Amino acid sequence: MLTYNQAIQRIKVLALAHKQIRNFYQGNVVDFIAEKTTLYPSCFLQDIPGASAIDVTGKQVTYAFSMYLLDLVHVSDNAKQNEQDVQSDMFSVAADLVAEINYSAYTDWKIAASAPVTVLMEELDDMVAGVMLQLYIATPYNQDVCAVPTNSYTFPITDNDMKPVYDIAYTSDGTEGNTLTIPAIAGKKILMLIRENFTQFEVTVFDDNQSTEFLWQDSDNPLVNINLGTPVFPDGGERFLILYRNF
Repeated sequence: MLTYNQAIQRIKVLALAHKQIRNFYQGNVVDFIAEKTTLYPSCFLQDIPGASAIDVTGKQVTYAFSMYLLDLVHVSDNAKQNEQDVQSDMFSVAADLVAEINYSAYTDWKIAASAPVTVLMEELDDMVAGVMLQLYIATPYNQDVCAVPTNSYTFPITDNDMKPVYDIAYTSDGTEGNTLTIPAIAGKKILMLIRENFTQFEVTVFDDNQSTEFLWQDSDNPLVNINLGTPVFPDGGERFLILYRNF
C-alpha cells in the first residue's frame, strides 16, 4: 500500500519534473493564491473533502485530490486572449501529468479512468488562470492485521475454516438413558459424535430405534443435552468422543 505521504511526494516529483511547472504547493489553494510570495506557474494539490476512502471489499485505498495548475495572466488590452492562452497551456500540462501518473511502471497505484477538468480564472491579489482536475488514485490495501502496531490483542475468528476444534471424551455410567448431559459442551457446535466404534449422525427428528443418530438442537432441548437414538448400556462403560467448536 502506498501511503498518503508517498502519494503526495510522487505527485510532487512528477509535477516539478515538468518544464512548465516552477513550484509545487500542497494545502489550501486559496491561501497560496492570496500570498504575494507564491511563484508561477505552479501546481497546487488540495484534498477533496470526504472523497478519499478505504474500500474493505475491493481491498484498496483511494486518495482524492484537486490539482490546480495555475499561471499569471498578463493584464493588458489583450487580457482575455492572455487568459485563454494560459488556460490552454495549463490544460496541456494537466494532460501531461495525467499521462505521467498513469504510467504503467507504477504498479502500486492506479488513477481513475477519468479525471474531470475545470477551466479557471481567479482575480485576487494577482490575476491567475489555469485548470483544476480531480484525481482519484487507488492503491492496494491488504488488511494485514499482523502488521498493525498495536498492543497484544486477539482478533475474533469469523472464518469457520480457521476456528479451533476441541474434543472431549465421555464414558457413560449407565444411568443416562437416552440423554447425555455434558456441561463442557453446552452451547457449542457439535461437529462429530463417535459412539464406541460408530459415527453418529445429527438429525432433527429420530427414526425409531436408530442407534447411529443423535439430536442436539431441537426446540425442547436447545444446545444443552445430547439426545441419543437408543439408550446407553445399563451397565455403563460406553465410550463417546465428541468434536466441537465454539460456533
